[in-house]
Amino acid sequence: MIEFQLQIDSRITRAVAPLIVKCFSDCGKTSTPSFPYAEEQDRDLAEAWLNSLKEEMLQDRQSLARFLSSKKFAHGYVELKEECAELILRAMTELRLYIRKSCLDSFLDSELETGAFSLGQKPRDAQSFYLAYLVLAEVQEGIIARMT
Repeated sequence: MIEFQLQIDSRITRAVAPLIVKCFSDCGKTSTPSFPYAEEQDRDLAEAWLNSLKEEMLQDRQSLARFLSSKKFAHGYVELKEECAELILRAMTELRLYIRKSCLDSFLDSELETGAFSLGQKPRDAQSFYLAYLVLAEVQEGIIARMT
């Protein structure tokens, strides 16, 4: 079992947890895998690859959905089975990329990587998405640090 408490104030976590869940729902509606070689002639290979990837993505998303529905998460506590860690990490990566692309266009990549910006100077709605992005990053870092 992987368990830890986030360093981010739990008031922030409680405030952005519903936003994270909404982004997760929106992400699932728009994100679909694609075969990396458009010119591939073997349709059976492409179809098998896509079906396999879709199944893996479904497992990742189901694991993340269970994690996000935990009452503990909203209060800044992370608790998950070790065997779910990689699934949750992959789904969180997809979610963070979705938030970055869809909701954080007022941020430069360098700002997100370094934190060198004034949050108050960013659009109000982008501030909330940034905090959601930050919470997910801390969860990912904590999981990675505790994986055996």
